[in-house]
Amino acid sequence: MKKHVKHLVTLIVLIGMSACEKDEIAPIESKPDLGSTDSEALKNFNNGMIKSYHNDVVLKWNEAISLAIDNKMPPPAEARIYAMVSLAMHDALNTIVPKYETTAVDNSGVDARGVSKKNITPLADAAISQAAFEVLTQLFPASQASADELLATILSGIKDADYRETGIAIGTAAASALLLKRQDDIPMGFSSYQMGTDPGVHQANYMPWAIANPPIWPNNAVYAANLGNLAPFGMASGHQFRAVPPYPINSREYTADFNEVKRLGCTACPDRTDEQTEIGTFWIENVSSSTNRIARFMIHQEKLDGWEAARLLALLHITQIDANISSFEGKYFYNYWRPITAIRAADTDGNENTTGDLGWTSISTTPPTPDYPSTHAYTGGAGSELLKLFFGRDKISIRVTSPYYLPGVERKLTSFTQIGRENALSRIYIGFHFRKAVEEGEKKGRLLGKYVFEHALRELRH
Repeated sequence: MKKHVKHLVTLIVLIGMSACEKDEIAPIESKPDLGSTDSEALKNFNNGMIKSYHNDVVLKWNEAISLAIDNKMPPPAEARIYAMVSLAMHDALNTIVPKYETTAVDNSGVDARGVSKKNITPLADAAISQAAFEVLTQLFPASQASADELLATILSGIKDADYRETGIAIGTAAASALLLKRQDDIPMGFSSYQMGTDPGVHQANYMPWAIANPPIWPNNAVYAANLGNLAPFGMASGHQFRAVPPYPINSREYTADFNEVKRLGCTACPDRTDEQTEIGTFWIENVSSSTNRIARFMIHQEKLDGWEAARLLALLHITQIDANISSFEGKYFYNYWRPITAIRAADTDGNENTTGDLGWTSISTTPPTPDYPSTHAYTGGAGSELLKLFFGRDKISIRVTSPYYLPGVERKLTSFTQIGRENALSRIYIGFHFRKAVEEGEKKGRLLGKYVFEHALRELRH
């Protein structure tokens, strides 16, 4: 790690030497005396440079991630790739001019005196592109061809070879540091899982997918049973925001939740309204994908500069991977059964107020994980809270689409809170979760989003 930091500091000093040789005419702006103790003058000067850097290249690589991975893998795997590529871009930028805290690279010793409005764009474009390219292709090799093409296009547009090569080196260092930091991440995959057949316990053998796809996953399998042990990206531990216990299955609250999802979440439930059906289907896609599109819209609408855009995307995707970690920690801590299991086994659950239906199916294939809490609600709550805090308001006016499940259908959203709430309720309407799972997931997700906003990638004090 120290080796990377020393290399980065050397690179920035070389930028300064190169800039002094190239700039025969002094820039219009007047630089402060960067050797003095006037830290406020330095901060103002750096902020002026940063604001001059557009978000184009940040968004080009963000879109490249989307095209490569959206809804092509389980949500936790997608969230991890989004987080790592976004953090690599953010770290690379903040190694050129330190504005915010970094994740894997120590930027405290960076000397940015040679960076100016004349060279910040080529340096940043090259650094972002190389960092994103190396992390994306390492984590998702199938993206290699499209990533090669985008990298070549951007780098070929940087005419100054010195700035291009220096930016490439900075991006490589940022990517290497991040990949090194996360090299011991546990793999996510399917494993056999049998916790018994007692009422209330998650039972893999009840699930439609349990024996449908061997050897892709084993019989009676679950996905990512150890994900709660993955080192978090922003929160302190996987159990920091653990959900409170679910309802006992003989309680009135459980009975109400049971009857609700049985009535509204089945394949052709007559009591489910058209609006509820649309909400359920609209939000099926992975939350990292849907919230990322909303963040892109906000970046354009609010005209964020490149540094702000990179920070927003990095923070957002920290919340997504951490919400996956936290919710999965709770899922396998409580091992609570899914509605499809509960409804089919209700005649033997010990609750005289529930009635079984052996033919009941959810509107879509139930995911191979326990019910409680809902990861979808957790990630939606975390993302919407982060966006609300980042922009300093809840009220918005946007129209969003669901290209993977309801193409051509738009939903008008008037607040970030609405995004999290619809996203959570959708899991009842498609029969995946009890209400308690979605309400607790959304609640804990919002707490996590607030924590990440307050503790990760904070603005540096000069």
